Amino acid sequence: MTDIREDHVVWTAYNRAYTLDYTNCNNLDEEHELRIQTTLIDESLTEDEKSEVIKLLNKDYDWVNIRNNEGTIRICENCQDKCIAILYCEHCVRNYLKENFSNWTSGNNDINDLIRECQMKTLRPERIVEWIPYNNLQNVKYLTKGGYSEIYTAIWIGGSYEEWDSKENQLTRFGDQCVILKELENVESVNKRWFEESKSHLTISSKWADV
Repeated sequence: MTDIREDHVVWTAYNRAYTLDYTNCNNLDEEHELRIQTTLIDESLTEDEKSEVIKLLNKDYDWVNIRNNEGTIRICENCQDKCIAILYCEHCVRNYLKENFSNWTSGNNDINDLIRECQMKTLRPERIVEWIPYNNLQNVKYLTKGGYSEIYTAIWIGGSYEEWDSKENQLTRFGDQCVILKELENVESVNKRWFEESKSHLTISSKWADV
């Protein structure tokens, strides 16, 4: 059993790590190391809580380094390719997704191509674009009408990808998640512009967490 009191304890420490004084830091690596060392000496946290905070900080560090194509290069123990991330190999993640292309389809070739292209540009496991089959949703309930779409809530069985398991060489999932669904009207009239706008949004959202 892990010694983590409540989620907010971890997230408070995580957010606190980003309020440090970085005046004496010369680059991203030194800023990251300062956050790690500050977390390690935080006497208000248990050892398990420290580990969880550091894992979150490392996820951010990996994401920024891959996005900017910088950081310390290492050799992946699985694929033997050069990679940047600490917690996973970006090439192994993309190869895993590519190997699973034949295991799903939206029923629309253009949508399939869009999702696959986004997956091949994936920067972090927890922000992978996926097609969710309707039978992977349960407790679908109408919520409201917003703009031109009806909005529903549902439980996504299994949930989104969360982490890369380097021992099993596969992505693991978060577990059941509550999600918001929007029903597209006049889907038969979806045109190239819609796909280009969707592609742009998905590309930006994979690089910037707040989009």
